[in-house]
Amino acid sequence: MTENTVIVTTPEAIRAVIAEEIGKVIPQLAECRRKTEESETDTMTLRAAVRFLIDNGISSSPSSLYNYVYRGAIPYRKLGRRTLFSKRELLEWIERRTVRPDDGRCEAAKRIAECGARKS
Repeated sequence: MTENTVIVTTPEAIRAVIAEEIGKVIPQLAECRRKTEESETDTMTLRAAVRFLIDNGISSSPSSLYNYVYRGAIPYRKLGRRTLFSKRELLEWIERRTVRPDDGRCEAAKRIAECGARKS
């Protein structure tokens, strides 16, 4: 047995209910879109990778990047004939190649101390 119920409300109350329900859905959609954009924007073409490396202080050109790829010195992926790069992997690659000035001074100080210890 179904009961017919009539609900009497105001336009403001309907707007409030709709706004509340939309407010619940929008953050979920935004999160879904953000995840999609992250995965899409992580992959770069060769020219975009060159610009990305230059922006991060690594002098680069398409030919130098192809040379790195040929030598296997840089992280990349092949999709058919296209060479693609990941921003995250390139940042890790840059970090691995970065020499910290403090590291060099510590090593030099150790070598000097070892030399002095041997002479004594």
